[in-house]
Amino acid sequence: MNRAWSLMAAAAALLLASCGGGSSPPPPSVAVSVSPRSVTLAPSTSQIFKASVTNTSNPTVTWQVNNIPGGNSKLGTVDSFGVYVAPATEPSPPTVNVKAISQADPSRAGTALVTIGQPAGAANQQAQGFPIKLGTSGGDSLDMTTGGNTVTCCSGTLGSLVQRGSTFYILSNNHVLARSDQGKKGVDPITQPGLVDTNCTPGTTVATLTDFVNLPQGGTSTAPKPGTVDAAIAQIVSSAAVDTSGSILELGTASSTPNVPNPAPPASTIETTPVPGTTRVAKAGRSSGLTCSTISSVNTAVDIDYSTSCSGGTSFTVQFNNQIVIGGGSFSAAGDSGSLVVDATTAQPVGLLYGGDNTSTVANPIGAVLNAFSGGPLTMVGGAPHAVVCPKPATVAPAAAQAAAPLAATEVAHAADVSNRQATRLMANPDVAGIAVGRSQDAADSAAVIIYVKSIPEPGIFPAELEGVRTKIVPVSSAEAHSTSASAPGVTALSQQEVARVSAVKEQWAQRLMRENPAVFGVGVGASEDSPGEAAVSVFVDKDLSYTPPPVLDGARTRVVRADRFRAWGWNEHQQPRSCSTAQRR
Repeated sequence: MNRAWSLMAAAAALLLASCGGGSSPPPPSVAVSVSPRSVTLAPSTSQIFKASVTNTSNPTVTWQVNNIPGGNSKLGTVDSFGVYVAPATEPSPPTVNVKAISQADPSRAGTALVTIGQPAGAANQQAQGFPIKLGTSGGDSLDMTTGGNTVTCCSGTLGSLVQRGSTFYILSNNHVLARSDQGKKGVDPITQPGLVDTNCTPGTTVATLTDFVNLPQGGTSTAPKPGTVDAAIAQIVSSAAVDTSGSILELGTASSTPNVPNPAPPASTIETTPVPGTTRVAKAGRSSGLTCSTISSVNTAVDIDYSTSCSGGTSFTVQFNNQIVIGGGSFSAAGDSGSLVVDATTAQPVGLLYGGDNTSTVANPIGAVLNAFSGGPLTMVGGAPHAVVCPKPATVAPAAAQAAAPLAATEVAHAADVSNRQATRLMANPDVAGIAVGRSQDAADSAAVIIYVKSIPEPGIFPAELEGVRTKIVPVSSAEAHSTSASAPGVTALSQQEVARVSAVKEQWAQRLMRENPAVFGVGVGASEDSPGEAAVSVFVDKDLSYTPPPVLDGARTRVVRADRFRAWGWNEHQQPRSCSTAQRR
């Protein structure tokens, strides 16, 4: 037995001991997590935090701000429901920790980081002079001089400029420009800013609703109706009203204001083959301004919840296929609907943002959007490819405060038994440096048999599961092979052949998973985090419902994403939506 294997075996033994393996494992510790993990708030605004408490029957928590129960006027206050109100003036330093402490075990707590200051997106919400840049607040604004109907202050993002012949149109979502099929073509004025940013007083008219792709009404979460894209266009009122170069706020070169680059057009050519786990994207939107993240899933079937009003109305659910999902809860928020998503390295358009949840954002592929209108294909107005100046990543709460709940002792013990039975066979492969047991990254609540390898293997060389237990492939360098630990696998670009292989599996399973399991609201193709270079069927599971997908489907790994359900309104909101009741004329 060589030194590398001896040290790996010792590490595995220590891991099993620390995880509670044995005949009488201790009960799992209480764990607390707080969502969202980090947020930026303007002074005097509020944020609802949610605490999740596991491994106890008592979910009650007490709240503190910087270790002060309930907080104070200088740091902000938090009530027993987790509603934090920022102080009227920016504190020094401008960050505070909002903590939820378990009443079942006061030694266990979760923390969120709050930055008090002018939040990202502030410039995108302001009124602009002519000609306006895009990536800004706007939406359908009716003539409210006569009549008696109720108008809610819904707004989104005037995303980008498109063209058919010599005519220019603003591109955004149906639910932003046409109020989910309620708009009247050739009549409804599109204003900047949107009603939510003008206290329900119509802003300046910059375009008129021209066309929209219908959203099918009447679907439910268990029986959604199929849709194509969530898109609408509005003809600009004049070349003086909208910058006809297609400039989008913050999409250009660096400026003197941190994290707020100069405006610039996107590239005029579109990105057609984004790669999950690799393609980095950017967007400039009404609520969160310029943000960047990475595509986590492509060719994704998703269920999206809609409402005909941002403050109520009729709800319905639509299923879209072949969608793009962007990872990261901070990439977008309600009000960013309609933003153009571009490749961050080239500014080539990738998708049209229209929904999200607390962990991800959903976009229609831009090629499908440009070809979806009855009047004929549209072209993107833009310029040469260029890199986007992405903002520095936001600081997040300490990792220890957000650690995943400990694995169940029985889960670890079962994985250890499987590892012991399979070790001899696996170690016979000269590329294997060691075997251990740990946590799967594709399914955070599952244990995995860790296979340490000397180099990244081709997809499928090692089994995705052993006796029903997931495997995790961790490459180690020759130097790391002589230590007792190794870093988690990094991101390895997926080949188009690998994406196509798993896409075929996804097509076979998506409808079955989504229609037979109420917990599943999306199925796509992403990069496995347990096996570098290998694609996985991404299964989006409602965090409030119990369901664990199988580790393998027709030879493809599965990756579990637990979150709240996708919707086209109200995700990642800081404030309650505003509404108004006023007269309108149709």
